[in-house]
Amino acid sequence: MGVTPPPSFHHTDDTVPETRWASALARGERPELDLSAVQHLVVVAAHPDDETLMAGGLIAMAHARGIPVTVVVATDGEGSHPHSPTHSRTDLVALRRPEVEDAVQALAPNATLHMPGYADGDLGASIDSLVELLVDVIALDGAETLLVSTWRGDGHPDHEAAARAAASAAWRTDAQLLEAPIWWWHWGSPDAAMPPGPNLALSSDAFRAKRTAMQKHRSQILPLSDQPGDDAVVTPAMLSHFERAFEVFFDGSPSERNPFEELHSSHADPWSVHTSFYERRKRACTLAVLPEPTYDRAVELGCSVGALAADLAERARHVLAIDSSAAALSRAQRTVAHLSHVELLHQRIPDDLRRLDADLIVVSELGYFLSPRRMRELAELIANSASNTVVACHWRHDVRGWPLDGPEVHRILRGQLGIPHTTIDDQDFVLDVFRLADQPR
Repeated sequence: MGVTPPPSFHHTDDTVPETRWASALARGERPELDLSAVQHLVVVAAHPDDETLMAGGLIAMAHARGIPVTVVVATDGEGSHPHSPTHSRTDLVALRRPEVEDAVQALAPNATLHMPGYADGDLGASIDSLVELLVDVIALDGAETLLVSTWRGDGHPDHEAAARAAASAAWRTDAQLLEAPIWWWHWGSPDAAMPPGPNLALSSDAFRAKRTAMQKHRSQILPLSDQPGDDAVVTPAMLSHFERAFEVFFDGSPSERNPFEELHSSHADPWSVHTSFYERRKRACTLAVLPEPTYDRAVELGCSVGALAADLAERARHVLAIDSSAAALSRAQRTVAHLSHVELLHQRIPDDLRRLDADLIVVSELGYFLSPRRMRELAELIANSASNTVVACHWRHDVRGWPLDGPEVHRILRGQLGIPHTTIDDQDFVLDVFRLADQPR
């Protein structure tokens, strides 16, 4: 564990919540966690020992079933003994990193362990970096990945930060998300209802592996010395909550933090679309490949600050520019204020879209900011539209923090539309032109 959290839950009796919830378990009110479709388990711990306490049995059972396991321990746990007279934060890192390595080895010998070393007690400052790491770990396999993090309601800021990062990564990758309580067992009120979610009945081997792994975290379960400030962090009373034949998980809610709101709020032109040679050249190429001189109605998906929408206004009698960011649309309004035939619309893409009927649909620099499932849904929506022309243009290099890149976005579009297309493979972008109206429907 890391820095001791504030008592945001009022501790009364260690056994009361356990007894109440045990009766609920006996009545079969919680489902059993189904691992049959899981092809990759990713566990996100805020501190060393969190991984074992909250999901040690799950890690061991996944390993026994041949499911690849990745464990991400976000901090080194250097804040576990803030008042120690004998161990500095550096000393604690030297203790705790080998402990978690040994613990994970005991649970799943073939597991991959990531320890990025973010600041214990200030994990919230590294959420974006943690999201990037998790997305890289999950990659394009989100639909078959179970992502388990600490619980955001646990009363510890680092546990909340890890959960928020996992929720964002799940949104971007389509991973199944669960959260697991740790401190709640200690601070929880007997009046608090248990959030919904599944339990996992542990095999005898998994139970033993979890107990063995927990013994590896000696700096947490034993005093560092006999001096005040070196007391054991995980007391026997707390440890008893995790020495059970089952593990408890809460349903997580994948949620995108929408970094583009903050980005567009802070920067008038975050992509330098008005001044960058790449941006101006890319827009010129996009306009040049349009096969018709004019269009009655054009739709741009993901308009950002409105530079391309303004250019399309020269080729279309009406332009509908859509973006998921209200801040981006506020910037776009300034760009197209003089163009009465440009309409701006705030909608989540593709979630809020119902049908796209236009002569021209333009998808530029958008697809890799969607999860793979949402990108496929958008491609299906476009394929079912009554549009004449679809143009897609995306940066072809790596996009940090997102599972898709430009070439993969275009592979999805080509596969879903299933019609001939013209492709321009530039050194910096890929551009496809589809003529839907010429194909039998």
